[in-house]
Amino acid sequence: MAIFGKLPIDPSSAANEIILKVRDETNDNRPNWNATVKKVLRERADKNLYHVYPDPEVKNQGWLLDLIWFDRQKGTVQLAVESELGTEGEVLDDFQKLLCIKAPLKIMIYYAYKKSYVNNFVDYMMAFDQHVKDEHYLVVEFAPGPEDKAYLYQVPNDGRLTKQAEFSKLILGKQAAA
Repeated sequence: MAIFGKLPIDPSSAANEIILKVRDETNDNRPNWNATVKKVLRERADKNLYHVYPDPEVKNQGWLLDLIWFDRQKGTVQLAVESELGTEGEVLDDFQKLLCIKAPLKIMIYYAYKKSYVNNFVDYMMAFDQHVKDEHYLVVEFAPGPEDKAYLYQVPNDGRLTKQAEFSKLILGKQAAA
């Protein structure tokens, strides 16, 4: 029996919208990226169904993660987001937070200054033993120049992964048109 059901947002469209808005609205000013990511996802949330944390209009509504969609009716987290533009260690620490949160879709957004961290994420996932079948991990990887990427992984079983995790590279808007 599937625990999560339908994803709250399509991962490919989420990745495309995040990348396009960040690139269009921030002029590569990285300190503004987190604000833009949160703005995009706040706008996409169905406000009748989800309460989005943190809410910029309410003070002291911090959460373990940068942003979540909380389903008001079910009392569950439907979307969990971490956005980290810092060092490799800071990115990996934030990815570990996503592992511990139960949600059908988890998004990790980061800037790959020198290299991709996807293989590091795989290592963390292989060591983790509390996966829930059908959790989806969307990784949005910004890079210098026009080489932004997005990857998706769907957890195949509960508990420890029984085979090597493999993130699938998503075809993004500009790449799909090429």
